[in-house]
Amino acid sequence: MNPLRPLLRRFARSQIGSASVEFVIAVPLVLMFLFSAIDFGAVMLRQVFLDRSVDIAVRQVRLGNITGAQFSRFRDMICDNSFLIRDCRNAIAIELRPVDTQNWSGLDNPAQCVNRELELSPVLSFVPSAGLQQLMLIRVCAVVDPFLDITGLILGMPEDSSGGFHLVSHAAFANEPA
Repeated sequence: MNPLRPLLRRFARSQIGSASVEFVIAVPLVLMFLFSAIDFGAVMLRQVFLDRSVDIAVRQVRLGNITGAQFSRFRDMICDNSFLIRDCRNAIAIELRPVDTQNWSGLDNPAQCVNRELELSPVLSFVPSAGLQQLMLIRVCAVVDPFLDITGLILGMPEDSSGGFHLVSHAAFANEPA
């Protein structure tokens, strides 16, 4: 008879440490869900403040406080009102296009976002309508880094090549004739 057999039986029947096995299995899953919930809350907070800041800036355009030549002022107003977006002025891309009311075409998909790996300085301008009333669509895309890297794994959020994900905000307004 094998002398290890009684020892193995006694080890298999022993209940010492069974709670620590459950702890080792359950705690990483609970912590992963907890941290992903915190990170998702931060993503939603960023999205809400981006939407709010775009609405504030569009209101200033509608009121005539920002004109077509003041694109940088429009971008600065968005960045000043949306916090939690690091280096906002270099992390957002703003699209502004009129809606073609003949075929109702608007902005193309997907949203044009900043490529943080390239040094680009896109020139964007806003040209008020020449005596015509137009429906204008605005899309702002911000590239932000997650607080934790597990959010993309849990929520399926797509990452770009720089490791950030895209927050997109939309707005519309009627461009009144000058």
